[in-house]
Amino acid sequence: MKKTVIFIICLLWVGVNFTLVGWNLSHAETGFASNVDPETGDIHVPKNYRRWSTLGTWAHANTEGKPGSKEYHIVYTQPETIVYYKKHRQFPDGAVLVKELIHTKTMPMTTGPAVSHATDIKGWFVLVRDTQGRFQDSPLWGDGWGWSFFEAGDRFKTSSTDYQKDCIACHLPARDLAPEHAVEADKWTYTLGYPVLQKK
Repeated sequence: MKKTVIFIICLLWVGVNFTLVGWNLSHAETGFASNVDPETGDIHVPKNYRRWSTLGTWAHANTEGKPGSKEYHIVYTQPETIVYYKKHRQFPDGAVLVKELIHTKTMPMTTGPAVSHATDIKGWFVLVRDTQGRFQDSPLWGDGWGWSFFEAGDRFKTSSTDYQKDCIACHLPARDLAPEHAVEADKWTYTLGYPVLQKK
């Protein structure tokens, strides 16, 4: 009986290692972000991005004179991106930033007269760091990143057509707020809102 248990454990160990090797080979074959088509450069929203680390959250206030927040923007990235950034002070090739745009509802609660909470998803904005200048023929790649916005109903088809027309204007203020150490491409990101990237 004891030999049988040991044999089963050995088989499981071998199976797990083959699985890990298979995953690593698959990752090595792509050589880049797994949510990017290696042929066309088409970007999609990563399936399990909510299992990643949260970089930070932004609250957008109502502009019609109503109290509370209109939207929350929650930004996620791979855990290894954070480790790399804290060591090298820049985003690595293949880093993916997913900004999840969420509608809110505001109501009075015992903690305050106007408390906002998240409701349903409005869409996603996805950035992919590209240090190699890939996909130069695509209007959605440039300035060191791949850029795409997705409506809530479709994680695979972007509504963006040209990053310079559709995306970059919202990132212009980030350049004035970027830390002194930032490399040129990283100045397009709002790192001041990501406490987890700050050295301690």
